[in-house]
Amino acid sequence: MHFSRGLFLGSLVLMLICSHQSWSQLDTLSAKEQLGGDGYREGQYPGLGRAASEIFYSDKRVTFSGYAELANVFNGGQPRDLSSGDLELYFNQLYRITPFIGVRINNSIFLTAEFGVEHLEGNGESETHFFPELYMDFIVKKWMSFRAGLQPLNIGYINNNEEPLLFSSVNRPEVERLILPTEWIEAGVTVYGDVLNKINYAVGFTNGVLAKDFTSASWIRGGAEGQLESFNKLAINAQLNYLPVNNVTLSASTYYNESGRDEVVIVDGESRKVSAPVTVFSGYARWDYKAFSLIGMGTFGTLGETEEVYLLTEENQGVGQVIGKEAYGFYIEPSFDVLKAFGKSESKDPVPGHFFTMSNPELPVFVRYERLDTHSKVAPELQNLDYVRNNLNIWMVGLNYKPNHHIALKFDVRFRDNLDPQDDVPESETLYELGIGIEF
Repeated sequence: MHFSRGLFLGSLVLMLICSHQSWSQLDTLSAKEQLGGDGYREGQYPGLGRAASEIFYSDKRVTFSGYAELANVFNGGQPRDLSSGDLELYFNQLYRITPFIGVRINNSIFLTAEFGVEHLEGNGESETHFFPELYMDFIVKKWMSFRAGLQPLNIGYINNNEEPLLFSSVNRPEVERLILPTEWIEAGVTVYGDVLNKINYAVGFTNGVLAKDFTSASWIRGGAEGQLESFNKLAINAQLNYLPVNNVTLSASTYYNESGRDEVVIVDGESRKVSAPVTVFSGYARWDYKAFSLIGMGTFGTLGETEEVYLLTEENQGVGQVIGKEAYGFYIEPSFDVLKAFGKSESKDPVPGHFFTMSNPELPVFVRYERLDTHSKVAPELQNLDYVRNNLNIWMVGLNYKPNHHIALKFDVRFRDNLDPQDDVPESETLYELGIGIEF
């Protein structure tokens, strides 16, 4: 963890210690009446997964919760697409554990700390990553509250639903790994609220992505590392969710940041400052009806000054990166719960924290189609250069078995076709994925 990030986290802890609020005021739970949700996933506070939301719905002053994932990817020893140089995109084994500590300071102020750790192995490589979060929520009214600290952005679907029981596949959709980087965590302040129990919103002001760290294979993903050095160019992130009925959510979000930090590059003999504005639009719709569920998600992004970004990355990485002026991706995923459809799901009250009871078991079978292109438009000056393009067509079929609210056993098969492969990149891959997700 970089020193600047550690200093920021330490300052938030100091805010907690210096708070003038007395612990003796923790005598009621009236704040529950001010808390919203996303409409149909019970126990999810706005912008957070279920485990991260534990403190908001608990009568305890301190809560311990979290999730864990184990995943294996098999392909029969066939060549993998290693072009991204990012082990998170081609690992064979993943081990991830993410505990949360929640503190109720009083009825309106909450502190949440995440200490996520993951270990990856594959292609003879191994990496261990630490991804912390630390933020405070200040609940003023149901229609206006504030979150300050190192926090997830409100964008796309997976970034606020990253816990393994909240999505179907073993691994997160590639659209939300390559175009919208998952675990997109930034430092800043967000104002959010719920209006009429049908509309909730979030507007955030955070640090932004860094153009010097972009790579051609993964668009802006490499620059989304939450570096505090990027505070001199604030990013704006906004999301609006509409919930006309309890089982339908329509969501739209956007992001803007100047990814250059006024670095100077030489273009045609002239000095130019790099601004490189990034604009991202995203949206999703979800409908749940009895045993059937349908989710569709899409995103479109633009990057300016890609010629200057090429020179900037050449200077900083030793190799110039051709980044798409435009990138897009979308997926659609219907699923069908076999146990619920045929009346085999036993309805029992779930036992909190009890992993071994059979309670409302589920067996959803799903199909997903994804389409994405990291270089749907490239600057004419860069078109003839060598670069890695992820122009992917992906089909997936799989199933989950959830014996209760805490565990999901997952299996899926991913058919991944690259429509514009480069040398040493396979045109197609068939990946068998097996995993387990635990929420505690």
